[in-house]
Amino acid sequence: MRGLRTGSARAAAVALALATLVAAMVVEVTSEVTTPEPARAASGVGLDSPAHATMTATRGQQTRLPPQPRGARCERVAVIGDSLMDNARWYLRDALGREGFVFVIDANHSRRIPESVRAPYSGVTAIRQVRSTWGEADCWVIALGSNDLIFGAANPAVAAQLIQAMLAETTPGARVWWVNLDYHDDPASSFDFVGATARFNATLAERAAVDPRVAVIDWYSLAEAHLEWFFDPVHVDAVGSRARAEQVAEALPH
Repeated sequence: MRGLRTGSARAAAVALALATLVAAMVVEVTSEVTTPEPARAASGVGLDSPAHATMTATRGQQTRLPPQPRGARCERVAVIGDSLMDNARWYLRDALGREGFVFVIDANHSRRIPESVRAPYSGVTAIRQVRSTWGEADCWVIALGSNDLIFGAANPAVAAQLIQAMLAETTPGARVWWVNLDYHDDPASSFDFVGATARFNATLAERAAVDPRVAVIDWYSLAEAHLEWFFDPVHVDAVGSRARAEQVAEALPH
């Protein structure tokens, strides 16, 4: 009986040791196959986490300037205009140079605003070309609209769309000065240029009143005070062109 008890004790001891060993192996294997946390990117965000954009998408190459306070000096000035500004080009070059601005003047006769007009007669296209070749400006001067009156810009809704089309092409964050219009009635045309001018100028003023980056250069009031400058319903002589150039240069912070 003693031998049987001794054998049973030994068997129990062996069984207990085997059970302990198996339990340890189970614990070890279970620890190795635990599903790991999702891999993490360098930012610490899991690869299976929802994606978040870190930059605003832009179309093409754009330079976004911080909002420029109204009183801040202009450094780089881009001027986009029609024949009125083309006639004033040399006076404007002198005036802008005298104030120390870095500038470009892109003015062309018969220029309108829409992109649909072929180059070099499209203001929208002219802005794009200036930005792609000369570079960005912190201050833009736009002197367009006269040639668009008879093509629908007498309608305030159309005028607002044309103004927006130009502003959308300027350097993001830059300030814009828009020279308003003065177009007298043409005896050779039945079109109401005076009424169209008033409506376009009113639409432009409304935009400037709600858009802190837009200001109006009031060519209309200056020109109406000097009717002797006009040699046709819209164009002015050398004296008027010089005055127009000086008005633009003086409007820019310097």
